Amino acid sequence: MAGMLAFQGGALSGLAQEGAVVKSIDVQYVGNQTVAPERILSHMSTRVGDKLSMAQIDEDVKSLYASGDVENVRILSDSASGGVALIVVAQTRAVYGGSQFVGNTLIETSKLEKKIDLTVNKPIDESALQTARQEMQEMYRKKGFSEATVTYRIGAPTAEGYSTVMFTVDEGTQGVLRNIEFVGNTAFPASRLKEEMTQKEKGITTIFSKGGSTDAETLAQDVRAIEDFYRDNGYLNARVVNVSRLRADAKHVDVIITIDEGQTYQVDSLAINGITVLNMQEDVLPFLKTSAGDTFAGNKLKSDIQLITDQYGSRGYADARVSPRLEDSGSGAVRVVLDVTEGRPYKIGQVSIEGNNKTKEHVIRRELPMEPGQVYDTTKADVTERRLQNMNYFSSVEVIPVDTSYLDEKDLLIRVVEKPTGTINFGAGFSSIDSLTGFFEVTQTNFDLFDWPSFTGAGQRFRFSVRAGSERKDASISITEPWLFGHRLAFTTEAYYRDLLFLSDEYDQTSYGAAFSLRKSIGEFTYLVGDYRAEQIEIDAVPGASPAFLAEEGDFFKSSVGTSVVRDTRDNVFLPREGHKASAGFEFAGLGGDVDDTIFSASAAQYILLPRDIILSLSGEVNQSSDGDHVFTRHFLGGANNLRGFEFRDVGPRDPVSGEVLGGKRSWNATAEVSVPIVEKIRAAAFYDLGEVSDGPAGSIAGGIHSDWGLGVRLFVLGSAPVRLDYAFPIQHDGFNDDGGRFQFTMGAQF
Repeated sequence: MAGMLAFQGGALSGLAQEGAVVKSIDVQYVGNQTVAPERILSHMSTRVGDKLSMAQIDEDVKSLYASGDVENVRILSDSASGGVALIVVAQTRAVYGGSQFVGNTLIETSKLEKKIDLTVNKPIDESALQTARQEMQEMYRKKGFSEATVTYRIGAPTAEGYSTVMFTVDEGTQGVLRNIEFVGNTAFPASRLKEEMTQKEKGITTIFSKGGSTDAETLAQDVRAIEDFYRDNGYLNARVVNVSRLRADAKHVDVIITIDEGQTYQVDSLAINGITVLNMQEDVLPFLKTSAGDTFAGNKLKSDIQLITDQYGSRGYADARVSPRLEDSGSGAVRVVLDVTEGRPYKIGQVSIEGNNKTKEHVIRRELPMEPGQVYDTTKADVTERRLQNMNYFSSVEVIPVDTSYLDEKDLLIRVVEKPTGTINFGAGFSSIDSLTGFFEVTQTNFDLFDWPSFTGAGQRFRFSVRAGSERKDASISITEPWLFGHRLAFTTEAYYRDLLFLSDEYDQTSYGAAFSLRKSIGEFTYLVGDYRAEQIEIDAVPGASPAFLAEEGDFFKSSVGTSVVRDTRDNVFLPREGHKASAGFEFAGLGGDVDDTIFSASAAQYILLPRDIILSLSGEVNQSSDGDHVFTRHFLGGANNLRGFEFRDVGPRDPVSGEVLGGKRSWNATAEVSVPIVEKIRAAAFYDLGEVSDGPAGSIAGGIHSDWGLGVRLFVLGSAPVRLDYAFPIQHDGFNDDGGRFQFTMGAQF
C-alpha cells in the first residue's frame, strides 16, 4: 500500500498523487459484509478513469458516512500502471433483524418494542438503541422501579448480514422517593436546594409530574447542580461529601445529601491574556460581569467566558478557547485569570443536511442565516440551531463544524431527527362562554399540499376544525405558506362557517366567508399583518325580540381589509414570565357590500417576573368603531377574557325595552394579575379588572365603568395551554348587574 488517502474528512496522503488517473476502485470489509460493494461505490462520485482529486475524495468519505451504511471507512491508495488504485476499507453497519427481551416481567415485550425506532432490513443506528434503552428505563421509573436498568447487545450477523438486538432488563425493586434531607447546609435552606434538583419527592405537589422517581444517574446530575449552585454564589470549595439512599420500606426510599459549604471568596483582580484580534477596551471590558471587589460567582465567570468566545466566533474564529484559572490571593480572595487561545479565522465551505427524511431540504436551508463563502460565525450557528428547533419539526438538532482539506475552511453539518408533526384531536370541552361543545381537529405543521398521499415536508401549516354544541356550530379550514415565492412572507387562506347562538338571548348570528392574509416579520420580535375578508352575516332575531334587535335583523355582506403591527417579546406563549406583547391595527369595511365602518383596535400586555417565580401581568385593550351601525361592528365586554365578574358580553349600553346589551362604538378594559406557584403545574392567581363600553345606539342606556376582583387557578395538566378557573366579584356595575360572584372557566391561551 502506498498510503492512506482519506479518513473522516482528512487530507490526502503525500504519497498519493493529485491528478493521477484512477485505474481501479475496490471494496474491502472489516468484519462482516452487510452492504454490497455496489452500494458502497454508489455513494462515491469518484469513478475509474477520473483524475484523482483530493477535495473529491474528501466529499466521498463524507457521503459514505452520511449514507448511514458504514460505521467506519477509509480510502487507501496503491500505485498502478499509469495511475493509482483505490481501496475502500469499510466497516459496515449491521442490518437490523429484530429484537429479543430477557428479564421483563412488569412490562410487556410489545410495549418495550414500541420504543425501538429501527426498521428491519435497515442499518442499525446505535443512537436509536441508546434512546430506546433510556425510554424503557423511564417506563420502569414511572412505575416506581427507579433502580431498573436496561442494557443491550448487538448479536453477530447471520450469513445474510442480519443482527438481532438482545435487551436485558434488570427490574430491581420498587423505590419511590419519599424524602430528601440535607445535612451541613447553613447558607441556603433545603427548600432552595431542592429547586436545583431534577428529582422531586412524591407527594401532592408532584401529582401531575414525575415526582417520586429516583435513580443513581439523575441523582449524580442533581449533586453536580447543587455544587454548581454553591459556586455560582461564591462558595468555590463547596462540595457534596456524601449521598445516601436509604430504603424506608418495601416501596419507598429516602435520600440524605451531606454538604461541606466552605467559604465565600472575593475577586481580588481579573487578568486576560492572549487577546490580539479583539479590541480589549471596546469588545471585552465594558461587558464583563466579573470585577474586582465583588463576591466570586461561577455563573458570572461562565458568562464572561461565553462573551469572549462569542466575540471571536462572530469574526470566524471558531476554535477560539478561553481557559479560566483561579489563583489564591490570600485572605479569602482569588485572582481570576483568563487565558485566550485565538486560533485562526474560518469561512464556510459546504453546508450538508442529514436526517430530513420527510422535510424537504429547501425548507431547512431557507431558515439558515449563513451560507458557503461567508465567515464561519459561531453565533449564527447557534441561531441556526434555535431556528430549526423552533420550527417544531425535529426532536433534536445538531449544528456541527467539520474540518476540511483547506486550512481556512470548515464545512457545516446540520443533523436533525424528525418527529411527528401531524395531530388528530377529538373530544368534548366546556367553557362558561359557549357551554358544552364537541370538537374534531386535524393539524399538520409540516404540510405539503402537492405531495400526495403523505402531504408532508414543505413546511406549510394546515388546520381543519369542526365544533358543535348546544350554543355553537362552526367549521374552518386554513393553509399557511410561510415562505411565499421564496420570501419570508407568510400567506394564509381560510374558509369558515360559524353559527353562534351564545352571543345574545335576543338574536342568533350566522356567518360564513373566506379570508386571505399576509404576515411579514420586521426584525426578531415585530411583524406586520395585512388581510382581506369577505363574509356573509345573518342576524336572526328571536320571536318576541324588542324593536332594537328586530331592527338588526337581516343578511349583510361585509367586505373589508385590515392591517396591524405586532411586537411580541414574551418568553413563552402559554405562561409568559417576562417580556411584552403590543399590537395596533385598523379594519376598513366598505369595499362593496352592505357594511361601512372603520374599526381601530390596540392592545398591550407586560409581564414581570418577581422573586420565587411570582408573575405580575398588566394588560389593556381599546376598540373604536367609526359608525357602529350593526351589532356585529359594535363592542362588548364581560366574560372570561376581560371583565370576569360579569357574564359574557353583558357590559355595555343596553336596550331600554329588553335590558339586553346593544354594544357601543367604543370600549376599553385593563387588567392587573399576579400569579404564584402552588405546586408543580398549578398556579394561583389574584386579579383586578376594569373597563367600560360607551357610545351606544340612540336611545340606549349608558352602562358606565365596571370593575371586579377575584381569585383563580391555572392548571398546566392537559398540555402546554392552561386551564383557567376564575371566581370574580363585581365592584362597580350598572343597575342590570348584581354584585354576586361569578365562575369563569376557559381552556387555552390568548395569542
